[in-house]
Formats: sequence, C-alpha cells, structure tokens
Amino acid sequence: MIDPMFDAEFTKWLVTLGVGGVLAGFMFVFYRKDVKQYTELWKIMTEQFSTIVKENTTSNVRLVAMLENQERNAIRKEDIIVMIDSRLKDSKL
Repeated sequence: MIDPMFDAEFTKWLVTLGVGGVLAGFMFVFYRKDVKQYTELWKIMTEQFSTIVKENTTSNVRLVAMLENQERNAIRKEDIIVMIDSRLKDSKL
C-alpha cells in the first residue's frame, strides 16, 4: 500500500481543500500511522502472552506430575517402613 503522504494525487487533492483540509489530512495520516503502530504492538504482545501461557501450562503439568510422583513415593515409603517394622517385631518374638 502506498503511503498517502507521498502520493501525488492525494497531495493535489489535499491542496484544493484549503488550510483546514490540509490540517485534517495530516491529522488523518498521523492517526492512521499511530493506529498501525498500536496494532502491530498489540499483535506482538498477544503472541508473547500466548507463549508465556503455554510455557506456564507446560510447567504446571510437570509440577503436578512431580507432586503426584512424590505422593506415590511417600505412600510406598510408609508401606516399606510398616513392613520392616512388622518383620522386626516378628523376628524379635
């Protein structure tokens, strides 16, 4: 897309509108430029936030798996301790 500031036809048409038209034209051009920059910034921020959410989700899944594994190991450890204690008691009798 051609930038309206450098388009000769746009400039000719703008001059015919007078001072108010020229001011309005420049305001429009700068407004469009500002909106384009904001839109690009918004797209970049959206992509970055999506990446952060995906990484956090992955980390949370790993953390939950680690916690579940730790709970299983704790239960096994308790079972082993109970089993050893019972064998020690049986061997003392």
